[in-house]
Amino acid sequence: MNDWGDDEPGIDAEPFDVDDEPASPRERREPGSIFGVDLGELTSDLVAVSFQKAIRKQVTAVVSQAVEQAVTDALDEDVLDDLRIRVETAADDAVAQQLAAIDDAPEPEETDPPLYYGSVDEFVREYLIGAYRRRIDGQQRVWAAAWWEYDEAVIRLDALWRAWEKLRQDPSTGMSVWWRDHADHHMGVLFSPDGPFAGVKETDENRNKKGEPLPYTAPPEGLFPDERETAA
Repeated sequence: MNDWGDDEPGIDAEPFDVDDEPASPRERREPGSIFGVDLGELTSDLVAVSFQKAIRKQVTAVVSQAVEQAVTDALDEDVLDDLRIRVETAADDAVAQQLAAIDDAPEPEETDPPLYYGSVDEFVREYLIGAYRRRIDGQQRVWAAAWWEYDEAVIRLDALWRAWEKLRQDPSTGMSVWWRDHADHHMGVLFSPDGPFAGVKETDENRNKKGEPLPYTAPPEGLFPDERETAA
């Protein structure tokens, strides 16, 4: 008790065992190197980077706070209204430019697929004379094996070929349209005894038997170059 008769407050303390010993320091070893890497140098570099990162974080926080405060102090109500109007104007102009760029963008050009046949001669040789099998007797129907000697025939057959190349791209009615509107019309003119082959000689090379392909003689080399090669 003290002189006033009150007990003095005690001091709380953790129990201490006289046998407790202070923790021993961590074991130290020379860093050395492993797999050719200097552990001491690498660790020093990483510590430096970590220090820079930690300091940068603290500095960034201080700078951001200072800048935010400075901007807040500088932007009074009038300045903020002016800034808002300027930004809205710039945004409207930018949107208008983007929309104008979309409207002015050129339409993508449609490109036709490569030609299936490279020339009218290939079309006649590989397709037409076999597909259009008609009895050529030189009387009711005429045909010239050397069709390429007759200008009108070349023009009509070239038109047939190009129409076929275009209409073959329509898988539904393309071929029906080609036969009805192109092949039957032009071939009827070519077969006519009064057509472009009216003066053809009545020789065996210009005739065939029922069910055989139309007569054909190859044109001079180079007369009908392959247009697929020139396009490439």
